Amino acid sequence: MSSLFSFLNRLLPFATPGTPIIQDLAHLGAVCAVLYFAPQFQLWWQSRQAAGHAEDVPLAIPVPTAQNYPRNSAADAELDEDAGTPAANEVEIDDPIDRVEPATVHEPAAPADADPVRGPAYVPQATNQRAVGAKKAKALAKRDQRRAHFEFLREEGERKRAEDAEGATEREAALAAERERRKAVEAAIEAKKTKEREAKREAEKREREDEIRRRDLAVLLVKGGLDDSGRCDLWRVARAVGGDVDDEWVERILKATGVLGLKDAVLTMVTSVGWAVRVREQDVAKMYQEAIQSDLADEEGAVSFEQLGGVLDRSLQRPAALVA
Repeated sequence: MSSLFSFLNRLLPFATPGTPIIQDLAHLGAVCAVLYFAPQFQLWWQSRQAAGHAEDVPLAIPVPTAQNYPRNSAADAELDEDAGTPAANEVEIDDPIDRVEPATVHEPAAPADADPVRGPAYVPQATNQRAVGAKKAKALAKRDQRRAHFEFLREEGERKRAEDAEGATEREAALAAERERRKAVEAAIEAKKTKEREAKREAEKREREDEIRRRDLAVLLVKGGLDDSGRCDLWRVARAVGGDVDDEWVERILKATGVLGLKDAVLTMVTSVGWAVRVREQDVAKMYQEAIQSDLADEEGAVSFEQLGGVLDRSLQRPAALVA
């Protein structure tokens, strides 16, 4: 019994953990080799069996007939002439009743795509089908799915191109009409913008001309008042110019044009009450003379600027036409 168990342990090396690793590897290699060469051996065995069956089937030997050999018409004609008999192709049948026609059986014709009739020597070929694993099957399924997806995209592209080709003329006409409409709208907008720019340019030009006219008028009125009386009321000048101007605007114009300031011993300035005055040397001399005569000096002999201003104001007042 112990020998039997030891024999079984040797046949089943993976049953006990005490089996040597070399023996396990040898058995594993043998099992893998058997599993690898088993399909090839099966195919070889099937082909051998099919060849044995083919050798047992008797082959049909063709029997030669008169139709298989060509007839020498010249030699047959000479033999017929020597024998005094007509040639084979010149035999006449006196009684048509004696002719016997072979019976023919009309069989239905097979369809063109039907498989041909297999003879007795036909040996079916063994199909080479191998088992496919799960990983390979998954890869094949993905490939089929990808092929189907590409086919779907191709069909969709063809359908889209066909639809585009059908309405290409109408779309081109619609696009041309839309382009013309847009051009007309853009032209109208551009014409409107051009008109607005021209109107704005004309308005700015009129404003500049009006500004220049008012500046020239203000300078002319102030100079006229200074020449006539040596003083001029800027507020009256602003009212005469018109518009939204005031005495400060007139003063800025006078400064910009160089009317104010000292020139040729003549000082032109604007007082705090909005008057433009022109002071000359004789006016200053007259102011000092009146200040001395009026005894404006205090106990210390000093005269204030307010007193001098009052004297100068009175000296500048002379009868003349003021600006209306």
